[in-house]
Amino acid sequence: MNDTSDQPNKFLPIWVWIVVLVQILLVLFFSVGTALSPADFIPDASELTYVTQLYITRNVTIALGIIVALLLKSHKGLLTVLVVRVLTDVADVISVYAMDVDEIKSSVPMVLILLIIPASLAIGYFWKKKN
Repeated sequence: MNDTSDQPNKFLPIWVWIVVLVQILLVLFFSVGTALSPADFIPDASELTYVTQLYITRNVTIALGIIVALLLKSHKGLLTVLVVRVLTDVADVISVYAMDVDEIKSSVPMVLILLIIPASLAIGYFWKKKN
């Protein structure tokens, strides 16, 4: 039999580690890239402005929240931060289409495939573990 009490107590399955590491690395890559060269990451942003700084701060804060939750080995912390991350990304996607920002529409599939869908699956995993 495959009794779960015989299996070692692991903090996260490998697939969830991959999800959270992609969240951290990809988000920090785009945040640092935007800080160093805004025009390469945000259309029509030739320099760092208040709005681009807000974008960077928001993303770095989420990445740091994930890191803290990992360090604390907190499923509830990861659930909370990932919910905030997904809600933020979904709001961004809606805003791109509501404001008809053609320059950014091409990045929406990447955000869906690499950030929103995997994080949503991880949220489902943590939600089941919570109950």
